[in-house]
Parts: sequence; C-alpha cells; structure tokens
Amino acid sequence: MRLGIIRRSGSNHAGLPFLRGKGAAVLALALLLAISFCILPGQAARASTIIEDGIITISDDFVGDQPGGQADESRYAAVESAVGIGPTAEASWPVTIVVTAGGDTTLGCTERQSAMKEGFTNVVAEKGYSWPLSALADILSADDLTLVNFEGTLTESKEAQQKTYNFKGPAEYVNILTAGSVEAVNLANNHFHDYGNKGKEDTKAALDGAGIVYCGAGFTGVYEVKGVKIGLIGNTFPYAKGKRDIRKDVTALRKSGCQIVIASFHWGSEYEAAFSSEQRAIGRAAIDAGADVVIGHHPHIVQGIELYKGRYILYSLGNLMFGGNTDPDDRDSYLARLTFTVTEEGSEPPAFEMIPIRLTEQAKGTDYRPVPAYGAEAERIRDRVLKRSREVDSIGIAADY
Repeated sequence: MRLGIIRRSGSNHAGLPFLRGKGAAVLALALLLAISFCILPGQAARASTIIEDGIITISDDFVGDQPGGQADESRYAAVESAVGIGPTAEASWPVTIVVTAGGDTTLGCTERQSAMKEGFTNVVAEKGYSWPLSALADILSADDLTLVNFEGTLTESKEAQQKTYNFKGPAEYVNILTAGSVEAVNLANNHFHDYGNKGKEDTKAALDGAGIVYCGAGFTGVYEVKGVKIGLIGNTFPYAKGKRDIRKDVTALRKSGCQIVIASFHWGSEYEAAFSSEQRAIGRAAIDAGADVVIGHHPHIVQGIELYKGRYILYSLGNLMFGGNTDPDDRDSYLARLTFTVTEEGSEPPAFEMIPIRLTEQAKGTDYRPVPAYGAEAERIRDRVLKRSREVDSIGIAADY
C-alpha cells in the first residue's frame, strides 16, 4: 500500500496536492471517518470497510465521541496507523524507491487510422481500456512510480496542425494509463502540439482529472511517494529557438525538496540505432547539472546506454505502446527498472535493470499490447542494447517480472 502525492510546478500550474491510486489508503481513511460520524454515541453497531491489504472492523466503542463533541484523537490515530498514513508513516531513512520507465506511448492514432478495423480506435473499442497494458500491469503496479513518454494528444479538436502525422484520442483514453498503473508522463515531444493549444490544454486537463503528473517544456512535475519527492524534467531536442539551461530546473526541484531528479529527453533521429554525439553531450550535461538519470525516447527503436559519473543515460527505450503504427517493423523495446536508495540528503546513483519487452505477441500487425520477453528473446534484446552502449560492460535483466 502506498501514498502518492502529486505536485506540479511551472507556467499555468498551481502546486495542488493530488492523492493517487497507489495511495488508496487515503480514500479508505476518508470512508472510515465518514462511517464513524454516522454512528451515534451508544449505538451497538459495527461497521466494516475493505482497504487494499485487508479489512478493518470498527465497533461502537471505537468510534464513540467524547463529551463536548470532541473526537478521541488517539482512536483516529489508530485508524491512521492501520491504513499507513499519519505520524506513523513518516519516512525512516534510507528509503528504497523503484521507478519504472517506458518509451514512446501514443493513445490514439491518425484520423485515417481511426476508421480502419485494425486501427487503435477500433481495437480499444473492442477490447477495453485495460487491454493495452494488461500484460505489463503487474510489473507496473509493483513499483513506486511509472513514467512514460506520452506522445500525442487527448482531445476532440479537429484543428490538426500541418504535418505528416497527427495523433489524438478522446479524453477517456487516459483510463488506459490508470488501468496500467502509470503515474507520470513526459509531454515534451513532437506530437504534443499536433492539435495546437486546444489539444495541449485538453490533454493536460485529462491528465489532471486522472491524477497523472506530467512534465514538459516550461513546466516540471513532482511526484511524492513514501515521503520522497521525485522531480521530473522534460525537454525536446533540438530546440526551435535558442537553448535552455537544465541547471535552473534541477536547482529549483532540489530547492523544493526533491531527493530524486529524472530528466526525460525527446531527442535523436528516428530509427537510428546509434545515439549521436549531440545526444551524448546533452545527456552528460544533464548529469553534470545534477540529474540522477536521463531517460531518452523518440527514435522508436532501442539505442545503447551509458554510465557517466556513476549515473545512467538511457538513450532510447524504443516504443512502449504506439497507437499510430498498425504494423511496426521493429518490435523490440524495454522497460527500465531504476532502484534508488534515498536518504534525507538525497539519493545514491540508481541501480538499473532491464525488462525486455516486445510490442505485441502477433507475428503480423499489432494488437497494441506489449508483452514481456523471456529467455533467449530477452537476452537478444539485452545484447542488442549492450552492443550500442558506452562505458557499460554488462546489463542485468531483472529476475522478477
């Protein structure tokens, strides 16, 4: 059972806390207290409610009010302790935080594809919102934070920008993310603008409504779990105008109390297996600026990784769930499992494990449902990434997935 608090900073955002699904304990507490206020003093009544890890039963002598209408604080403290919040839930350092990072994720497709039987729209309509991430849901729900690159829009706007591909889906597609236990997304990419300002604002509103934190160009995000604040930075390269200084974002997040800072970069060339010298310079600069890890995407295929000053630069994770391609040529991808050991002063460099995946089980076409790869297939994907890596002698495949 986990408590997640979301905060976002940057332009047009107030730092409003939001309680997430992995913090379902809070909802349970609210329900317990609501039940308690409905039981009058002296009633011989019992109330039960189901929480994530079991059942708590409340009897009449547990919820009775004290004279003068003042609740017994010790009894409420007992409820807080039972559901894992309140004073007893304060972090006891060090804390282990597990972050899972996934690659390019498009919930939707082009207008033309939406009319096709094999298009993302019709497949999801037939199989439901839980389908696309159903094979990975157990993996993603077991971590403390799942972060993906959200490449597209959630909008009904018809004002498509002049470009080759414009991706969109309805706001309800945000349920695909929540069903798969995705808590955070990067919006700094070349498809966030597919439907102009209307598309961008609609997308943010849908994510806000689902309690999903996001980062992007001009705004950072903060996700809090287990008493640890995780700062998120998103950027797209190359820039259309000028340059940005990531040091300012890192400094601001550190000052806000973030013990972990993750940089999410949309960069490189599509379908290029080798990462570029520009990617390498940018990734190293981000580590030098104080980021704990750099997560890359955009090439749509896997690229190598680099260990720089003890911290990882993952140049491209490949696609995760890409609704804009009905028959992907390259189906290799991976999830990055990053395990942080956090103290009050900050975090140590994370341990990295790979979870190799395939974009679909189908031999032809796609059902938009990525699946874990095992055995020789997993080793092949691992070796493909390792071949293109720098300063890395080996890559560990996670033992439990």
